[in-house]
Amino acid sequence: MTKLDRRMRLLGLCLLAIATAIPASAQTYTELLSFNGTTAAGPETPLTQGIDGSLYGTTIYGGTGTCSGTGIGCGVIFKLTPDNGFRILYNFQTSGPTEPVNNLRLGYDGNLYGTTYNSIYKVTPEGGFTVLHTFPGGAGGSDLSGGLIQGVGGDFYGTTRAGGTPSNSCPSGCGTIYKMTATGVVTTIYSFCPQNYCPDGESPVGNLAQGPDGNFYGTAFYGGLYKAGTFFKITPNGHFTLLYTFDFNSPQVLGGVILATDGNFYGATYNSLYRMTPQGAYTLLPNPGNVPLPPVQGNDGNFYGITQEGGNSNEGNIFEMPLDGSTYSDLYTFTGYPSDGSYPYNGLVQRTNGQFYGVTFTGGSSPCNYGNAPGCGTIFSEDVGLAPFVAFVRGAARVGQKFGLLGQGFTGTTSVSLNGTPVSFTIKSDTLIGATVPAGATTGNVTVTTPSGTLTSDVQFHVIP
Repeated sequence: MTKLDRRMRLLGLCLLAIATAIPASAQTYTELLSFNGTTAAGPETPLTQGIDGSLYGTTIYGGTGTCSGTGIGCGVIFKLTPDNGFRILYNFQTSGPTEPVNNLRLGYDGNLYGTTYNSIYKVTPEGGFTVLHTFPGGAGGSDLSGGLIQGVGGDFYGTTRAGGTPSNSCPSGCGTIYKMTATGVVTTIYSFCPQNYCPDGESPVGNLAQGPDGNFYGTAFYGGLYKAGTFFKITPNGHFTLLYTFDFNSPQVLGGVILATDGNFYGATYNSLYRMTPQGAYTLLPNPGNVPLPPVQGNDGNFYGITQEGGNSNEGNIFEMPLDGSTYSDLYTFTGYPSDGSYPYNGLVQRTNGQFYGVTFTGGSSPCNYGNAPGCGTIFSEDVGLAPFVAFVRGAARVGQKFGLLGQGFTGTTSVSLNGTPVSFTIKSDTLIGATVPAGATTGNVTVTTPSGTLTSDVQFHVIP
C-alpha cells in the first residue's frame, strides 16, 4: 500500500456498519489505547519490546511536525510502559526523515533501530534520535519497504525495494540487499535483476530472517519466471541463491518470512499463509482471512496472527494456527469505531508476560480529528492464557560472548542455565539480565530461576562453534 493509499484510507473512509464480534472462549481482548490524532494517529508497524519491558512503536501521522504543507503530522515514535503509560519519544519533522515504515528492531546495545522510506535511524529508550544513513537512490538503493535484522555478527541487514545496479530489465535498478554497521556504514551486498527478465526476483519486500546456518532468507515481490516473486537465500557476504519461484499455483507473496522452531520459514500471501523449507520446498497453508499478515510463533508453539480485512465485519481478525497448518481458529473479530480497532496493518508481538500485543491502523473508541476517518487507530492486547517466558536481546553467540535476557520479575534471580549448563549473569534490572555464554554450553533453551518461579526461553539459544 502506498503512502497515498494509506492517507486516503485514514482520511477518507466512511464509517462502516458495525457488527458484534463474538470472541473465542478462554481469551481476552483489551483496548489499551485509542489514538485521537492530537498526539499521534495511524499506527502501522508492529510493536517491539525494549530492555525496560516497554513496548515501542511508530505512527505515520500525528505529532508536532507538519508534512508537505498539508497540516498532517509526520508521525511519531512512542513507548507503552508495562503499566500502560503512553509517552511520545520523538516527533518526525518535515526537515528530516518522515513517515516511519517497518517495525523497530531491538539492537544488541539496548537501543532501537528503524527505517523511514529512505533512512535508517536509531532511537534510545529515552528518546535520543540519530539518523544513521540516508539512501541516495539510484545505485545506492531507495524505498526501504523491508525492515532491519541484526545478524549474529552485529551488523544489520535489510532490503531496498528500488535502486541498485541498472540492467536492461531495470534501468533504475530492481532493489538491493544491504549490510549496515552499528555506526551506519552501509554496503550493498546484492543488486536484483543482474540478468534480463529478473529470474532472481525484483522489489524485495518484508523482513529478512536469519537461519541457524547463519544465512539470510527473504522474498521478492515481483520477478522470477512467472513474475510472481521469489524466495531466496543470501550469505552475510552477499552470495545469492534462488530457492523458489512463485507461480499461479503459489499466490504472490505479501511480505517477508519468519523462522519457526521446526526450522522452516513461514510467510503470507494476499489470501493465505505458506511454509518454505530452507531448501525451497513450498507448502500452501489454510486461508485464515483476507490479507493475512506474517504470523508470530507463540511460546506454546502455535502461530498467532492478524488479517487486515477478515472477520464478520471485514475489519480484520486475530487467529490461531497450529504449526502443522492443519486448521485455524478465530480468536477475535474487529468491528471498528466506536467499539474497537479496524484494519490492523501489521502483525502481533508476544511480550514476555505471555500476552500478544498489536495495533490497528484505524478504529478505536476515541473520535479522530483527522478528516472523517473512522478512528485514528488503537493499541490492544490479546491474552490467551500463555505463561511468561524469557526472550533474547541476542539469540546466538560464541563461548565467552555476552548476551541479554528479557523478561519480568528478574530481581532476586538465583540462577541462569543454558541447556543445563550454569551461566554467569548480572541482574541489570527487573526486566533485563546480562549473561555470558559458558564453556561447554550447547544450543538449547535458557532457564531463569526467580523468586516467583522458573522462566524458560520461548526459543533455543544458539551456541556458535
